[in-house]
Amino acid sequence: MSAALNPSPAKRNRSRLPASNQNSQRSSRRPLQSVNPATVRRLPAPDAPPRWLRSLVRVQQASLIATFTLAGSVLVVYGWTVYAQQLWGKEYQKLEHLRRDERQMTTNGEILKNKIADQAVRPGTTLVPQTPDSLIFLKPAPARNLAPGASPAPQAPPIAPLGY
Repeated sequence: MSAALNPSPAKRNRSRLPASNQNSQRSSRRPLQSVNPATVRRLPAPDAPPRWLRSLVRVQQASLIATFTLAGSVLVVYGWTVYAQQLWGKEYQKLEHLRRDERQMTTNGEILKNKIADQAVRPGTTLVPQTPDSLIFLKPAPARNLAPGASPAPQAPPIAPLGY
């Protein structure tokens, strides 16, 4: 342990040598090669990877693209599903509101009918039961002549149900 902390005197002396002496010691160990930019050698080209490795890399790239495409489409479908459910919920609330209003109107109509029937049964009312003798028939008005140059307004054809 002490040897690692305190280098030997020979190593200490070498580190204190002037730069010219250090260069001479290096040259004795390994000759320096002068670097000439015109004689720079290229490193050998790495060997091409084997065909099976290239095919695996292509499969990985294709699966990566497919994964991102599928993930994106899943997010789009999920967003559309959530939006459709929200829209359906709003429309269903409207339908329930309309059904409730219909029930209230039906109830109010029946209440009015019941009140009218109760009033008809009471003595002293002027309501009489309907008979063919008490019906009133009106005569149709005579046909009017149109002003000259005016054409009769086209009438829309009656709406007929299409699903019967």
